[in-house]
Parts: sequence; C-alpha cells; structure tokens
Amino acid sequence: MHSDHFIARAVGGDRTIRRQCHALGNGAGPVRDFSPIRSQLKAIFSKLKSGFSFLKPWALLHFDPVEYPITKEEITAFQTVALRSGVSFCFLSTWEQHHEDKDLLTMFR
Repeated sequence: MHSDHFIARAVGGDRTIRRQCHALGNGAGPVRDFSPIRSQLKAIFSKLKSGFSFLKPWALLHFDPVEYPITKEEITAFQTVALRSGVSFCFLSTWEQHHEDKDLLTMFR
C-alpha cells in the first residue's frame, strides 16, 4: 500500500498489478470511506487468481510506515475490507523492509 496506489502480485509470480486509489491519499486524517478501496482490492484479487478454485487466496497487505503511516483503526478496517474482497485470510505488515518471496512462502506454509 502506498499513499495513492496499490501494487499487487502473486508470490512467486512475475505479473504485477498497479491500481490508483485516491481514497488512500486522504491527507486530512484516517480513511473513512473504504468502499473504493474494497472495489479496487476485489478487482486486484480476482485478476491475480489463477484459474478456478474453491479455495480463497491469502493476502498480505504491507504498509510502508514512512510513506503510509497507518492507525490501529485503519489496520482493522483494511483487514475487514480485504476479507470482504475475496481472501480467506489477511496478514497485515508495517515492516520497513519489503517482503521477499522466500520469506512469504515460509510464512504461508
């Protein structure tokens, strides 16, 4: 998550999806309306799915604490929105470093 867009990809994949979302760039304080964010996440999750499956994917939402400082209330709301957008489980991260595929594969096992 960045201050005005999402970047998403499947672990181990080479395809990256970027979506602008002006609801993220709310500099006046915490995000209040998550409906635009939900529609963007739903579209991203459906594009990243590979074929038909009865299993819903897992997600990791990473918020760069420098670029996108997030409140505890927003973290809870983002997790709820992600779950309602088509994932079965959502990890939330505010690490300063980006997550490597090998670390994510270990974490998701």
